[in-house]
Amino acid sequence: MSDRVDVVVIGSGYGGSAVAARVAPHGRVLVLERGRAWRPGDFPQHLPGLAGAYHTRRNPLGLWGMRLGAGVGNAYVSGVGGASLVNYGITQAPEDHVFDAWPVSRTEMAPYYARALEVLRPAPSPLADSLGDKAFLDGIEPGRRVDLVNTIDWERCTHCGLCVPGCNLGAKRSLDVTYLAVAQAAGAEVRAEREVVALEREEGGWRVVVRHTGRALPEEVIPARHVVLAAGTFGTLDLLHRERRHLPLSDWFGRRMTMNGDGLAFLYNTRHALSGHHGAPITTSVHLPFVDPDGRERTLNVMSGRIPKVAMRFSALVLGVFAHALGKRRGPRDAAGARAWRRFLDLVRTDPRGALAHTFMYKLDAEDSSNGHAVFDADGRSALAWADYQQDPIVRFAAHRLEEWAAKVGGVLVPDVSGLPGMRSFGVHPLGGCRMGASVEEGVVDTAGRVFQPSGEVYEGLRIADASIIPSSLGVPSSLTVAALAERVGEDLVQTLRTAA
Repeated sequence: MSDRVDVVVIGSGYGGSAVAARVAPHGRVLVLERGRAWRPGDFPQHLPGLAGAYHTRRNPLGLWGMRLGAGVGNAYVSGVGGASLVNYGITQAPEDHVFDAWPVSRTEMAPYYARALEVLRPAPSPLADSLGDKAFLDGIEPGRRVDLVNTIDWERCTHCGLCVPGCNLGAKRSLDVTYLAVAQAAGAEVRAEREVVALEREEGGWRVVVRHTGRALPEEVIPARHVVLAAGTFGTLDLLHRERRHLPLSDWFGRRMTMNGDGLAFLYNTRHALSGHHGAPITTSVHLPFVDPDGRERTLNVMSGRIPKVAMRFSALVLGVFAHALGKRRGPRDAAGARAWRRFLDLVRTDPRGALAHTFMYKLDAEDSSNGHAVFDADGRSALAWADYQQDPIVRFAAHRLEEWAAKVGGVLVPDVSGLPGMRSFGVHPLGGCRMGASVEEGVVDTAGRVFQPSGEVYEGLRIADASIIPSSLGVPSSLTVAALAERVGEDLVQTLRTAA
């Protein structure tokens, strides 16, 4: 390509898609995505297919992968639309106090959250009241329930339990049919299976060096006036780490990363009929207040989780063994025969009367202390490391609170497996590493996503607009906040394009 593109957006997740949608009416926009386009009918429906979709060097177009650091591991997604392809579409803004440590206020961010909601159009599940979770949470934590909305077209949803690893019915309002569709309607071009291998400055802009993912074809150089990095936390860290000799950054690079309080535990085989076997989207939660040792208000968000249907049979069998080998019996019990019968039903099939159907899955998000940091392997691939993550005050608070729940309602408490030798805490919301700050002394980018040079000036034409710029844990799923921040970055970039015209 000889003529220069106005804006190259690297990545098609919540950040890249939102920027592309806002900028496309005002200039030539090209979105580059390392992964492939996934359509309804393409997603794996069984464990062998899910394993076969694992992203590796030998399978560069795989759907998902893991990055493992000391103490923790995090999943990532590779495909047009990013994490929206495989998540439950939970769309939640954080509590107001989260913004106390940000360089922008909740009031300043409000219009950008509103714009994101207009595009994503989340809605509550019409099935939520029949699942039993709301009544269960009301009994344990009266007055603290917060019901959720999801980016799902409920009229098309059959509640099949296959939101993860991807909807084959086309019921999910993933980014390819929301923000990316808006961008393409305004003239943006989306190129899948394109991996950015280098980023070079040149007079008046940038040279983006691209190769075809997994194919031995010549590299392509794309000249651009502006580049927006939105490759996800790990993708952006990888690219900037490779270029640090040519693009020196703030000392904050790779620091103050957060797991967003991600955690997972089970209250197995209780007396209460729940919906653990159902696989429906996550529809409700409770928000629990917590004051950390420094006196700062934080929130623990306990969602009523779901085991994806693709792993439900496997999970029923594993929990049946694991719970009684390593779990802790707590609280009031029903008859031993009833407990044994429920376990037997799960050995035969995943039954609505089985143990899994009487199991509560604790899916945790929380405002942790953001004490993680980036590490890089010999190939420059990043991971989040946080060796003592389980000792974070709010994570310990969560473990104590779950013990209290178990004492109230009974069942076998299966704690986070990270406490076992050689195990890690696993998450899906790695944030930070290129945190937003008011100056280079506080962050890697400014409040418009512009990347700081060590001198405090910014690199002209280079911005970041993904989860890596979030300066703290959120305590809720991050997708809406990433889209809102990208809306802000896109608005400022549009103003820059207008000024230069």
